[in-house]
Amino acid sequence: MQSSHLFKRDAEGVPHIKIVIWGPSLAGKTSMLTVFNILKRIEDPDLVYSELKRIDDPSGRTIYYDQSIFELPKGQGTSLPLLRYQVWTVAGQERHRDTRRIVIRGADGIIIMFDPSKEQWEANKKSLAELKTLMGDELGSKIPFLVIVNKIDLPKEERTPTEEFMQLLVEMGLAANVGEAYMKTLEISCLDARNDLLALPRRPDWRDLIDGKGRLKREARPESVRRVAQPIEQITRMIIENKIKQHKTKPHPEA
Repeated sequence: MQSSHLFKRDAEGVPHIKIVIWGPSLAGKTSMLTVFNILKRIEDPDLVYSELKRIDDPSGRTIYYDQSIFELPKGQGTSLPLLRYQVWTVAGQERHRDTRRIVIRGADGIIIMFDPSKEQWEANKKSLAELKTLMGDELGSKIPFLVIVNKIDLPKEERTPTEEFMQLLVEMGLAANVGEAYMKTLEISCLDARNDLLALPRRPDWRDLIDGKGRLKREARPESVRRVAQPIEQITRMIIENKIKQHKTKPHPEA
């Protein structure tokens, strides 16, 4: 039976899960969370629990974290009347290593974001190695993860092929083979998603895309936006399923 003791509780006593978007500086972590936040606000604002919190420098780079909190309606993967999911990003620059250690603490699931810009290859490898060191064998076994390759809007000659990132997962011991890595990897473009969201109200069929309350219909999501939202929604389900599975396999004291 699903119950609240499977999940941690926030300051209000509401069960919650923590998702962290991890990756090197300028990979697009903040952009991904911003697009998702905007999407949820125009689809179902009642399920957006908190404003997007950003702690960044004058250039817009995250210097500590970004965070949004959303609520999952009853019946979507859990029998709880309310479950919140917190989505955090980490600061990717080298000098913020200590803050990343703090933000990643207590994560229930992780979205690993890669920047395919060719000049970012070493930064991607370094970021993944740091995560592996921090999480150890729990990454993938106890803590589910997905991999995102952002910026697929870049010309092919300017970006590292996604297949090389899949091979990197194998080399780092996060996938048994390329096939398994493929199942964990998604391609997105936060830039395309942002532009498509901004263009929605100007579309001639805009009225057909919204419901009677003026909210965007889920099936009306542009493809680029659907791709950006998919990892957060998917990792949320994976976390819930993982917690239920771990609870069922956990030895219980005899009565």
